[in-house]
This record gives sequence, structure tokens and C-alpha cells, in this order.
Amino acid sequence: MIQRLRCFLVIATIAMITGCVGPVPKIDSSPSALTNVKTIAVIRSPEPKIYTVANFGHPGMAFGLVGGLVVAADQNSKQNRLTEAIKEKNTEPTSGSLAESIANQLTRRGFEASVEEGPWEESDGKFKLDFEKITSTADVVLVVAPTIVGFIATGALSDYVPTLAAIVTLLGKDRKEPIYRGFHVAGWKPKADGWRHSSPTVTFSNFDALMSDPAKTAVTLSDAASRIAVTVAEDLKR
Repeated sequence: MIQRLRCFLVIATIAMITGCVGPVPKIDSSPSALTNVKTIAVIRSPEPKIYTVANFGHPGMAFGLVGGLVVAADQNSKQNRLTEAIKEKNTEPTSGSLAESIANQLTRRGFEASVEEGPWEESDGKFKLDFEKITSTADVVLVVAPTIVGFIATGALSDYVPTLAAIVTLLGKDRKEPIYRGFHVAGWKPKADGWRHSSPTVTFSNFDALMSDPAKTAVTLSDAASRIAVTVAEDLKR
């Protein structure tokens, strides 16, 4: 029951995360602050344990708590099935490709960028990172924290859109004060201002389409990661 209620809150959580600019203030980068930066470590994020499958127009949403439990059960089942199918293919469509894509884009812009692991800690099913525990020797570190990884439909008859949203924070030498913080999303477009949005290149007509070829489904999340990498690099231009 607790798991179902948590799943029922996913849609509300997504709305909260994307209903404003972000849970913390956006910080624009300053070209002058990046002038002397040569090396950037992109901190790889953990792969999510569950990929989101959310339908804002699920019919059960109209029937109060009972309908909410139906939605939660259905969503929980779909998320578990899709996650298992993707991970059976031994693919990690976001943790690896997002960090690598960002590092590649930054390298193209003249930085010496590399991907590094971070001291992420898991608490109550969520991953957190204490910035001051990062041990990289790079001039600055870029922490990428995904907030949505999965597939979102905005209505009962709407397609599922591969969606990846992330908060990206650049830390200076002291690893304490952010010198940049941006909000990036590829796929489903939040209504709020402040998110840098990239449109999807493919959608899925229904859940069966998501499940028909899990390997190809996972690739669409990697594609979303590639598009986020471009907007992150654009924000950090010198």
C-alpha cells in the first residue's frame, strides 16, 4: 500500500518540480568566472532504480482516493515492468550517456572535460551528494542530478514522451558555492519558465509501444540526454 501511495504521488511531485523554475534558484554562468577554467569533471549520477511512467490524464484520476489507488497500482505495475525490461538489456541510458554527452560537448568548446564518479549516498530510495565530499582535482566540477527519467503522457489518449529533466550545478575550487545552476529538460515541456527545453524526436503511442522493444525505448532516453548536453554546454560558453 505504501509503495502504491508513493507512486500516486509521482505525478504530483513532477508537477511540483516543474511547476516553478526549480526547488533552488537558477544561477546564470558568468563568462569571466570560466575564463581561467581548463579542466571540468562531470560527476556521473546513479542510474535511477525505477523509470517513470506517468499519465496525467489517467481515467482513475477523476475518482478521488479510490481512483488514485487504481492509478498508483497501474503506474507501479507499468514502471516495474518497463524498468525490468530495460535493465534486462544491461543498458544504462542516463547515468552513462548523460555524463559522457555533457563531457563531449564541453570538450568541443575548449574545456578538458572528463567523467568522474561521485560520493552519492542513497537515502529512502533517493540519491544525494554532499558537494564538499567530492575529491576531484579538476578546476571545477559539474554535478548533474536528474529529477525525471522516463516517459510522460499528458492525457488519456496522448503519446508517451521520453523525458529527462535535470538540475545541473557547477562548483568552483572550494566545492561549496555554485557558480552556475541550470534546469534542463528534454521531451515533455513544463509550463513554467526557467527550464531550457529540447523537443522530443520520437514518441510512443501507448504503453505497449514502450514495451515492444525495450532496447530501442532506452535509446530514446539516451537521445534526450544528448539534447540536454547541448543546452548545458551552451549555458557554459566562454
